[in-house]
Amino acid sequence: MKEILKKLFLILLAVFFIGYLLVTAVLDLTNKKDIHTINADGAVEILEVEHSINGLIPVGKDHYYLGIDEETMDACYIKASKGWYKKNFDETGHAKISGGLDITSLSKEVSDFDVEQELINRSYAYEGVNYIISPDHCLVLSYKIDAIMKLALLAFSVVLVVTGYILFKDDKTMSRISAKIFLVAMIADLVLLLRVIM
Repeated sequence: MKEILKKLFLILLAVFFIGYLLVTAVLDLTNKKDIHTINADGAVEILEVEHSINGLIPVGKDHYYLGIDEETMDACYIKASKGWYKKNFDETGHAKISGGLDITSLSKEVSDFDVEQELINRSYAYEGVNYIISPDHCLVLSYKIDAIMKLALLAFSVVLVVTGYILFKDDKTMSRISAKIFLVAMIADLVLLLRVIM
């Protein structure tokens, strides 16, 4: 009975893992109704969020910017890298391109509750601004790369499971080198998973 429950749990875990990666990636890539565009004459960093495992191992940072069209006062939050901001805006927050920067991307709800509340609270500080999307949403500039990473991770994980099954099916045929390579691949897979879900 315990063996059946264990197998059932593993099957459910695999279905959830495959479903999450596949469905979220495909939905993001095919979602056209939540694509929005803003012409940003200026932008300012609103929030920087550092992600870590147990508060010890850093696994990346998220940067949230407020982009504003100074003519219409349309605005929205933008989730993008520090490099993107430096490339497109100067030290004063003005667009380097004359006439402003056209930004078109997928609008997504901020998944972290604390970050969402902080962005909503900070949105009240800017009077006369017309938010083209709700302040609990932001334009995610990396949505295509994130979706492709999810699909790549799914493919890599499937290959890893099949390889692991072949290697560990018969302990006598598995060499130490094969075991070490498999362990390194497993760690890489987990790191990629953390990068994708955070």
